[in-house]
Amino acid sequence: MKTLIIGTKNVAKIKQIAGAIKSLNFEVIGLPDSTGDVVENGLTAQENARIKATNYSRILKNVVLSMDNALYLDGLNDKEQPGIHVRRISSKNIRPTDNELLNHYTSLIRGLGNKIDGRWEFAICVANNGNIVKETTIVSPRIFTSRPSERVVSGYPLESIQIDPENGKYISEMSQEEQDSFWQKKIGSELCSFLKSIV
Repeated sequence: MKTLIIGTKNVAKIKQIAGAIKSLNFEVIGLPDSTGDVVENGLTAQENARIKATNYSRILKNVVLSMDNALYLDGLNDKEQPGIHVRRISSKNIRPTDNELLNHYTSLIRGLGNKIDGRWEFAICVANNGNIVKETTIVSPRIFTSRPSERVVSGYPLESIQIDPENGKYISEMSQEEQDSFWQKKIGSELCSFLKSIV
């Protein structure tokens, strides 16, 4: 079994990627706790994924895959879109808690009609010892609701307001097996093809 290092300490993100590429039989691990954080000052999700992948791969002297997300919601103009600033919900540069983030987006979606379409852009970069190996972006549509699930996923609170259009379930309420299947359908096929093209 091969090991794939993900450039994050976010357990929810590591599980998400592990579930999405389950068919490749990788051991998916996150960054060691001792790894410091890098400054994500890119202007796009792809730039941030690149910054994380190149820096963490240089620090670890190993291959690292990094992913950065951007969020776009129907009904908002370009200036209003969260984009890469999903967690920047106030003028202060303070990272909001999961509950603060959930309350912000619940209120925003309520103002747009309670149930709206949107999309995530998953920017992905693989680097080795500081050098870019390959990068891509996967676009994944979603349905967002202003009625949150009672189950909140630590680190990924917005899964409590996203519904799978195929089965009508909140992502946060899916079993691990259902979540793995969901991520395989939403980003897994493209991500597996991307990784196979490198390996």
